[in-house]
Amino acid sequence: MARSEREMSVGPCRHLILMRHAKSDWGDNSLSDHDRPLNRRGMEDAPRIAAWLKEQDLIPDQIICSSAERTRETVELMLSAWSQQPDWSSDESLYLAPPEAIVSVIRSGFAGSRILMLVGHNPGMAYLASMLAGKGIDMPTAAVSVFRITTADWSDLDTGMPLELTHFMRPKAL
Repeated sequence: MARSEREMSVGPCRHLILMRHAKSDWGDNSLSDHDRPLNRRGMEDAPRIAAWLKEQDLIPDQIICSSAERTRETVELMLSAWSQQPDWSSDESLYLAPPEAIVSVIRSGFAGSRILMLVGHNPGMAYLASMLAGKGIDMPTAAVSVFRITTADWSDLDTGMPLELTHFMRPKAL
């Protein structure tokens, strides 16, 4: 299959998936916000979104999530829905991060990743998705926004750079 002139000039097309964690449990007041787990709906929604990503051929190569319990649980439940297992890790700087901090994590590496996924929190995820799409994007729990990236490297990503929003999904739409 021949590569297009655009692919040859900027490299292969990559995708960035921004995801807000699945629905968390507010039932135990003794837990800190950081330590809250997923509730039953969240435990059902994460694998449903994972299955949808698989149907779209968008299983990530690499996943970075916030260090919060609910984001780590979201990733673990998604991994159980996929036969191929992406590398993943958590990053403390993504906990309740603003858009600039999220972009900083993206820019920090991942050169070999064709599909990079970040799992974090609102309002940062919704703000960043909106900035990249050039329009307002609401990110309810477990929602994903998928962007096509044509820059030469992840380190070239900038919050002022409009990207093509190729997919958006939320559990209630499945």
